[in-house]
Amino acid sequence: MRPFWFLAALIILAATSCGYSDQQLNAFDQKIEKFISRKKFHVEKSETGLYTEILEEGTGREIHLTDSVGVTYIGTLLSGEKFDEQKKTIYLPMRGVIDGWKEALIGQKQGVKLRLIVPPQIAYGAGGKDKIPENAALYFELTVEDVK
Repeated sequence: MRPFWFLAALIILAATSCGYSDQQLNAFDQKIEKFISRKKFHVEKSETGLYTEILEEGTGREIHLTDSVGVTYIGTLLSGEKFDEQKKTIYLPMRGVIDGWKEALIGQKQGVKLRLIVPPQIAYGAGGKDKIPENAALYFELTVEDVK
C-alpha cells in the first residue's frame, strides 16, 4: 500500500507484541473477531492486529508522524461501554496517540473517516488507562477534521 505505512507497521509490531504470548494475542483476536461478526463490519486486519475500515476517504493534506491532527471521535470498549467522546474537534500530536491510531492515520488524508478496532498490544496494554481496563480492545469511529 504505502511504503512508509508498511515500515511503521513493522516497527510497531516489533515494539509492541513482545510483551504478550501468542496465546494471549490469539485470545484478544478471538474476542475482536466475535465483535466484528456480531456487528457485521467490513474491516481489514493488519499485521499488528489492527482492524480498519475506511468509511470515507480523505482529500486533504496527508498525515505524518510530526503532525497534529484535529479529530472528532467516539471510543468504546467491545462491550459497548463508552469511555470517551469528542464531538468538537480536539488537536492531538501524532507522536502522542496510541500506536493503533498512528498505524491507522499515518499516510491517510485530512477528512478521512475511519472505523478502528485496536487490540490491547497497540492500545493501552496491560496498564489500561482511566476508564479503560487492562488488556482492553478498543473500538473507535473517528474523523480527521484538520491536519497541522
